[in-house]
Amino acid sequence: MANDLADRLCRATGLPAGSELGVRAGWQALLELARVQWPDVVFDDDKLIDPIGVHLEGADVATALASTHGADLALAAACVLGEPTALAAFDSVLVEVEAAGAAIRASQDVVAEVKQVLRVQLLVAKDGKPAGLAGYAGKGPLRGWIRITATRELIRHKKKQLRSAPIERSLDQALVVELDPALEALKSEYRSEFAVALREAIGDLSAEDRGLLRQQIVDAMSIDTIGAAFGVHRATAARWLNRARGALVAATHRRLAARLDLPVEQIESVIRLVSSQLTASVVRYLRDDE
Repeated sequence: MANDLADRLCRATGLPAGSELGVRAGWQALLELARVQWPDVVFDDDKLIDPIGVHLEGADVATALASTHGADLALAAACVLGEPTALAAFDSVLVEVEAAGAAIRASQDVVAEVKQVLRVQLLVAKDGKPAGLAGYAGKGPLRGWIRITATRELIRHKKKQLRSAPIERSLDQALVVELDPALEALKSEYRSEFAVALREAIGDLSAEDRGLLRQQIVDAMSIDTIGAAFGVHRATAARWLNRARGALVAATHRRLAARLDLPVEQIESVIRLVSSQLTASVVRYLRDDE
């Protein structure tokens, strides 16, 4: 069984096993913690291997098992598999919708509506795609992940009327800043190339970095809220966001340089514009990327 478990987890993760003994011990510890944390849930050990394994990250499987939020990952996997006891237990996690609603002062009607929307989005497979909860990767507490998801959905509902107004602004309209003449001329001449480069740069980002930028920029979540949701200090959340912004700037520079034969100083000017006006310039593209 130990060899088979290690082999299956290696296939699911694409990682080396490390120590087979460590893999077995790590897997058993994950399951035992899951059963302690979710005593009413029936966990099918064999069926959980692949949906949990696909999210594990680390130097090897043994290390990855030890570093993930395994109990929460097991519950999420069981829900995606349609285990009735897991689906029932998930309601205790959905209380985070109420907490998120209180934080942004959403009405009870909106909270109730969002709770039902999330129950469907997260637990029901649709159009050949797995339930949304399959996207939970165990990098932070499940409750924090749910709170972020709930906050985004609550904000969407609060902005619904605003979103019904025309929002298909051009990049030129989105970048409402005072530009020096050289940069204004550059923007006018290369507007479409810059827009494509920015969109491609967002696509180059990791899912984690796109998610962080979307949470702060589109969903207006504070660093404190993001840090609390992931169970990390606000300073760590701030470093993550700075990394994501830096990655976007670098990717945009790379994409724009590949598209245009421009002097370096002009490309740098565009990159500084993107960096300083990141909120205005990427909201539309982050929304489109969802």
